Amino acid sequence: MKFIERGPEIGRLRTALRECAAARGGVVLVDGAVGCGKSEILGWVGEQAAAIGAMSLSATGSAAPRARPLAILAQFLDGPSVPARLALALGRLVEDEDTTRAARRFTTAIHEVALRQPVVVSLDDVQHADAASVRCLLHLARHSGRARVLVLFARSLDFALADPQSDTEFLRQPDLARLRLAPLTPTGVAELLAEHPDVPDPNSGPDPAPDPNSAPDSDAGSVSDPAQWYHEHTGGNPLLLRALIAEHRSASGAATPPTPGGPFSQAVLTCLRRGGAGMWRVARAAAVLDAGASAQVLSRIADTTPRATAQALGALSGAGLLDGDRLRRAARNALLDSLDPAEHGGLHRRAAAVLRYEGAPAARIATHLLAAREAPDPWAVGVLREAAEEALDGDRAHRAIACLELAAEQCRDPAARAETHVRLAEVTGRLNPHAAEQRCLGEPLTALALGDLPASSMTPLAHQLLSHGRLDAARRVLDRLKEHTDPRAEWIDHVESDLPHPWLCHPQPAAPLPDPVERVEAAEHLLRVSGLTDVTLSPLVAALHLLIDRDRASRAEAHARALLAESIRREAPGWQAVFGSACAQAALRRGRLPEAETYARQAMAVLPERAGSLFLGGPLTSLISVYTEMGDYAAAAHQVNQPVGKDLFTGLHGLAYLRARGRFLLATDRVRAALADFLQVAWLVHGWGVDQPFFVPWRTDAAEALLRLDETERARDLVTEQLRLCGPGGGRIRGTTLRLHAMTVDVAERPALLTQAVEALRRSEDTLELARTLEALAESYRALAEPVRAATLQSRVWHLTRDCGARPRARNIAHAYADLLETNIGGAGADLSESEKRVAALAASGYSNRGISEELFITVSTVEQHLTRVYRKLDIKNRRQLPAHLRSHLDWCRPAHEPPGAAPRRTDEPRSTGPAATDSDPHRQPQRPGEQAAVQVAGAAERIRR
Repeated sequence: MKFIERGPEIGRLRTALRECAAARGGVVLVDGAVGCGKSEILGWVGEQAAAIGAMSLSATGSAAPRARPLAILAQFLDGPSVPARLALALGRLVEDEDTTRAARRFTTAIHEVALRQPVVVSLDDVQHADAASVRCLLHLARHSGRARVLVLFARSLDFALADPQSDTEFLRQPDLARLRLAPLTPTGVAELLAEHPDVPDPNSGPDPAPDPNSAPDSDAGSVSDPAQWYHEHTGGNPLLLRALIAEHRSASGAATPPTPGGPFSQAVLTCLRRGGAGMWRVARAAAVLDAGASAQVLSRIADTTPRATAQALGALSGAGLLDGDRLRRAARNALLDSLDPAEHGGLHRRAAAVLRYEGAPAARIATHLLAAREAPDPWAVGVLREAAEEALDGDRAHRAIACLELAAEQCRDPAARAETHVRLAEVTGRLNPHAAEQRCLGEPLTALALGDLPASSMTPLAHQLLSHGRLDAARRVLDRLKEHTDPRAEWIDHVESDLPHPWLCHPQPAAPLPDPVERVEAAEHLLRVSGLTDVTLSPLVAALHLLIDRDRASRAEAHARALLAESIRREAPGWQAVFGSACAQAALRRGRLPEAETYARQAMAVLPERAGSLFLGGPLTSLISVYTEMGDYAAAAHQVNQPVGKDLFTGLHGLAYLRARGRFLLATDRVRAALADFLQVAWLVHGWGVDQPFFVPWRTDAAEALLRLDETERARDLVTEQLRLCGPGGGRIRGTTLRLHAMTVDVAERPALLTQAVEALRRSEDTLELARTLEALAESYRALAEPVRAATLQSRVWHLTRDCGARPRARNIAHAYADLLETNIGGAGADLSESEKRVAALAASGYSNRGISEELFITVSTVEQHLTRVYRKLDIKNRRQLPAHLRSHLDWCRPAHEPPGAAPRRTDEPRSTGPAATDSDPHRQPQRPGEQAAVQVAGAAERIRR
């Protein structure tokens, strides 16, 4: 047998054997924790005793109830080489009830044998032996100084003998030699691993998954040294180390943490049970706590005395089962796996009660309550709620939800339970808005009906209901809230007053709302100064929608992007869906269709539950609107065909969905189906009392459908009412309404109304609606036989549409523009000479007179003469009215070294031909914002036409 790191101990035992053979008896006490090799040492001594011709007597103490005294002496009778005379003497001794006389007779019998041959007597687990047998062996040891007798005892560390007198007797032995067996060091572990080259390397496999219920420790992660890995799992305990090696050798693949019920787990349980009841109970308490604790706390959980607890902790440390002040993870897992659920839960409940008595933090107490899945004590609900708030401070929403769910489940007070459910709904919204609505709001509404809902919970409950679009339930809460003092700050009132919240008490719109400058400023202030929490979520979302509806979409998008980034950083997918949807709406309002599509898809991707989710309506609505505006009707149809729950149409989210679907149906010439959706929106907003044009402008939607059905009078009534409601302000809504109003009057009156609409829309950020209005204005000019103005406006429409990312629609506009040029102004410029065409082309491209002269190598005076004749022939007054299609003549006037498709030299890029080409040009005329776009689209349209 080969021993590792036991050299001094083996040497001392060899000396004791030699002295025994030389008639110098001795006594050796081997101390060591369970699993450290005490029994192997005694077995080795027995083998060595046989080698020198000594007789060996061995016995082992048993932790079982002691049926009779001198049971150890009875075990000696079972030895294979016990002489008959000694066996006869021992048989008589075990029947002797006088321990003192039995001890003398036992010593005499052994000394008689020692006269013939050396005698080695060993007792393992002396702490479990009966007191009478121990006294007999100690008597033998004390009287064998000059006899060939060696007495060996093996005792588990930090365990006293059953008889305190016998325990003290060891100290009185004059020739006592004490040996201490410690766990192996990492070097010893490496030496043992070298004997097993087929043991898998722990670095060759994946890192073990962390235990979510335990704190991080040194066992986690990979290690560069396999010996260190094995030492961290076993503490150097030889028994545990051999068990883990055997487990890994029998398994295929890389070394992994021990499996439940495997050889290692069984070895851990064996060590703990062999350590005695005290060690077992303290180990259970330490495993449940999984953190450093005083002996007093452990003793209260384990229900042991402080002295017994200290001894058990010493034994656990000596066995290598402790890593610092806690059980090693592998040993802890093995112990907890062996406990039945009732025992496990009871220990956690006891630990929670003890820790609360000791004044531990709420988070630590809540850990044990969650593990027990019970919190019957009256103080537990408060502790769980406090722990939930602490978890939210660290953005651990899953932990907070678990605490609140257990608190709500265990709470017996209806008011406190309803309040907990409201808070649970707020927190659940971080991760899963649909789950927050489905699972958390029923209890508070029942408490409201019964009068048990506290006033402090009514405002957050109303926010939650409104965020889920449940207006009827929110109205009931707000009605009840009027009976109490409303603690909300005034600046939140300003923000919410532009949303459906105050309209719950005013079913029908009576007068136009003034331009909410103060509300917009309050919303901006709220978004700047408020942090993102469960409480501020609803006001922040309301502020974003206020900015979007009030033509501040760019500001709203900037704030929404910042909030989205924070939601991602804080790992809150529910918030990501909310703010991603807000970003999509803001980008859509600004005409940034590709960005809106990206935001909407991201919002849909992070929703944990899509089926039946009311929040799905937000990003889904955005996608339908995006594809409809792009002109990609196949993609829009795919989104329209996505299944949605019927509950979607019972809340505010359904209004936007119906409008988006109606706009798609209208764009695909299913006008009556679109009108049905718009009228359903009207019916819903009237019933809910939220009929305001800035919230849901259903009148303009319905009017557009009615115009397509040639029901002009009904359309005129709707837009007239819309103009009255939106008042003098409201750029986007007013501009859209004026555009449709223009469609209800004579063609000659349309340009004036459409011009007003354009001016109103320029104050907004709705690029798509501006493009629609300019397109309507171009059609009006075309109907009035003003093709030049129509072409200029149509080119700008193409430019705006293309910049919005609506590529399919932009192609259709380009084709229409090419037809316009061909049909109406294709002959414009036909009477011009080649020189006049070249001058007119450069002038239409934005060149100044001096720039034209330098480009064509003619004088400025000649340029002016050519332009005068061009104006007269085309019947226009200035260069701003030059037809954009003249840009196609630029290729005629290019130098030979420039390719036909090269971009024209701008007036701010003069030809560098000498000192005459200066940056200041008195003849240069400023270019209008839409002219460059008109020039570019004219060339594109010409290429398409060809």
